[in-house]
Amino acid sequence: MCLQENNTMKPHFGKIISELRSSIGQKFIYTDNEKLEAYNFDGTDLRYWPDIVVEPENRGQVSQLMKIATKYRIPVIPRGAGTGVTGGALPVKGGIVLSLLRMNKILSIDEINMTAFVEPGVINLDLHHAVSEKGLYYPPDPASYDTSTIGGNIAEDAGGPHCFKYGTTRDYILGLEIVLSDGTIMNTGVQTRKGVVGYDLTNLIVGSEGTLAIVTKAILRLIPLPARTITLLAFFSDIQTLAGDACFQNDALDVLLAESSEKRENLWAVRRKFRDLIKERSQFKFSEDVTVPIRQIPQLIEGARKIAAKHEFQNYNYGHLGDGNVHVNFTHHHKDETIVRRSESVVRELFELTVKLGGTISGEHGIGITKMNFLEIELSKKSIELQKKIKQVFDPLNILNPFKIFPPE
Repeated sequence: MCLQENNTMKPHFGKIISELRSSIGQKFIYTDNEKLEAYNFDGTDLRYWPDIVVEPENRGQVSQLMKIATKYRIPVIPRGAGTGVTGGALPVKGGIVLSLLRMNKILSIDEINMTAFVEPGVINLDLHHAVSEKGLYYPPDPASYDTSTIGGNIAEDAGGPHCFKYGTTRDYILGLEIVLSDGTIMNTGVQTRKGVVGYDLTNLIVGSEGTLAIVTKAILRLIPLPARTITLLAFFSDIQTLAGDACFQNDALDVLLAESSEKRENLWAVRRKFRDLIKERSQFKFSEDVTVPIRQIPQLIEGARKIAAKHEFQNYNYGHLGDGNVHVNFTHHHKDETIVRRSESVVRELFELTVKLGGTISGEHGIGITKMNFLEIELSKKSIELQKKIKQVFDPLNILNPFKIFPPE
């Protein structure tokens, strides 16, 4: 437990547990080590223990939790399936991990308006299956689509291979039901394709990594299910020759056509295992999801190779070339303090190159805690200052997923 780090919680711990159990329910409040350990990690190698885990089943319970957290100034860390890779769902200073996995209902699917109302704990793949049965399609498909939740996708503005043609999660969120840091329940956005009344709070929440509000329901935009899907696997000898629509006209070494849904799934299964396959070949691995204008992809990859060679790392790259999102991986055959320190220089040089090429240091994985010290590479001081003020307006006590995105002052 982390009570020694969270001084505001320690003297009131008994009262806090009592009030939580009274308002939310005895069986959904956890303080045992086995449960806490299940929530002390995400897709990174980092570990931070929560003091309490709460698993609510409706918005009212989330609201009650935030009222108690406000009363005692307790950090609350919203969490989906914990598949994020920047530490965004980790309780870095203890506090309460708010798991939204039990809020996993697809509330309705409207075939006429082509919308879906869902709770944040719905698994991305389950939603895909549910809407496809009605001839509809929800395009966002992050690599973890079979385990990640819609709420987590909203928090990170997740994309995936389909976003080149269809866009990211942000493009499919019409409105949200949210709970603010003081427990207030409110709605943002609309149920229609058009709506320009006031500021766009919905888009502000999307990608905010749980630092502004807790999503308890989402109104999703759907599109007609594509009549046909074709998947190709093409091999090229050089990144410079990979361009255009006709693979062989651009010197593809070979092209494999997935003629059935089974073969298509097999190809994508291999693609989604790239991260694990690369990790198995090394003692130390780290990766970044940078994005550059499409024309700059060859320069990015060549630059990444040079950076890796300079610092004696191996470099592997894959991603979504159609939208410029490249997952740049660096590995080393062993791990010690010197190698870890050297990796920080590798990351900084990669980010500097990315921004120089007109890109961004995070395409779909957010900032969390792993990228916060590099924020100034892309954002001006004024931009960071304004964003901190927005955070303060939404969360004046700084209890909603604190110590994320912005480096400590």
